[in-house]
Amino acid sequence: MYKIIVGGKIHQSGINLLEKVNNFEVIILPDASQETLENNISDADGVLLRLQSFTKLMIDNSPKLKILSRNGVGYDRIDIPELTNRKIPLTIVGDVNSGSVAEHTIMFILDLLKNSKRHDAMVRGDKWKDRDLLISNDFARKKILIVGFGKIGQKVAKIALAFNAQINIYDPYVDNQKNFPDNYNFFDELDTAIKDSEIITLHAPGMGKPIIGKDEIELMQENTILINTSRGSHIDLNALLEGLNSGKLRSAGLDVFPEEPPDISDHKVFSHEKVLFSPHIAGLNKDCAARMSVNSAQNIIDYFNGKLGPEFVVNKEIL
Repeated sequence: MYKIIVGGKIHQSGINLLEKVNNFEVIILPDASQETLENNISDADGVLLRLQSFTKLMIDNSPKLKILSRNGVGYDRIDIPELTNRKIPLTIVGDVNSGSVAEHTIMFILDLLKNSKRHDAMVRGDKWKDRDLLISNDFARKKILIVGFGKIGQKVAKIALAFNAQINIYDPYVDNQKNFPDNYNFFDELDTAIKDSEIITLHAPGMGKPIIGKDEIELMQENTILINTSRGSHIDLNALLEGLNSGKLRSAGLDVFPEEPPDISDHKVFSHEKVLFSPHIAGLNKDCAARMSVNSAQNIIDYFNGKLGPEFVVNKEIL
């Protein structure tokens, strides 16, 4: 019998999968805190990890551990060298949320182009005549700049193209531009791409400094829409606020923040009427949560059945 520790509540689909295995004793921890996990791993054969850390000390305290499965794709808080030293695979769920993030990005764009909140308020506030203000726009023929052209960026482009938007792309690491449609416009310089675009959406990995700061906003066209569903550090919030107030930016959609959860009393951008927020849930919905739970559970099952797929293993050198 193998003891499998699930580090807090996950979607029931993954739990059901684990509990169907006859030689698994599945223990679901009452919460996803670091302390609760650390107190329940001493005799674990497998751990399904949520957002907790997994340090060398925790590995030392888990002498029976055979596999660590992340219910997600990030692993910067896990001691991978020590897992590797002990021949313990670390697995992730693979691409389960890029489509979800792309859809959320398009939702932001459409909402801000169509001014949904203000139109809703017109009806609720009995201000029907305000419809003549003409405060919405079409997505068709708008120039959208996608900064970072990985899986998410590519899916955003496909959806935007279906709306007949014009696709601008900046990603210095894309070296196979000829494999994409001819109507994708690749730029060598970010500054030039910014100047040519009406909507800008960020999908790049961490850069060490903001992608969008005061200088970049000054290059933008009047009434540009800015979207960030990638990394909170990609936008300088002070520059964003200044751009919104000056009119350079028409509006912004933010799903990610420099600190999470943000202290909304700490910055005026959080009370700005031209910003649409969501609490870092672009890649977190019921469908995506189900896929993550199933994949993270299946990785554990496959390991004990000798069928673990290398595409889901971070430290492949142990295979």
